[in-house]
Amino acid sequence: MTLTPDVAANTDALDAMLADPEIRQSLAVIVANAPTLAALAAMGTGLLQRGPELTDNINGVIRSLREDLDTGEDSRGGQLRTAVSALAQLAPVAETLATRSETIQGFLDSAILRPEIVQVVGTFGEAALEADKRTRGKQAEVGSIFALNRVLKEPEVQETLAFFVEFARVFGAHQRAGS
Repeated sequence: MTLTPDVAANTDALDAMLADPEIRQSLAVIVANAPTLAALAAMGTGLLQRGPELTDNINGVIRSLREDLDTGEDSRGGQLRTAVSALAQLAPVAETLATRSETIQGFLDSAILRPEIVQVVGTFGEAALEADKRTRGKQAEVGSIFALNRVLKEPEVQETLAFFVEFARVFGAHQRAGS
């Protein structure tokens, strides 16, 4: 294969650019992020294809808002005012939420939000609140060791103690396995 003078000049220019370490490093970053860049390009194409539809939707919302503002009424039964109020309350924390998006996503993906865990935590919270109401501001008298021993025999106390003992065993096993 013989190179024409134009192709040879372009090849020399390409060789010169590839010799530059900064350009090689930039190309390495582009190649390493190729799947992400491809996904972004596909999303951009999809967004552009749906541009007219999105524009129509946005125009419809703006038209509806203008009508509501002109008439002084909310045609959606207060939903607009509620939504605007909610957005106004979110605005000050939007930047904080954006900078902590990985932490928030980790929390949302964690086991803590499994329904059965939420139920246990909710029950624990309700019991803690009720115990707080019953004891807040009151002089606590547990009594003697014998009185405490009688309390320890109550079925509710037995069940709760069994829960905490088993929790300590399971949690300790998880901690030992994690370290």
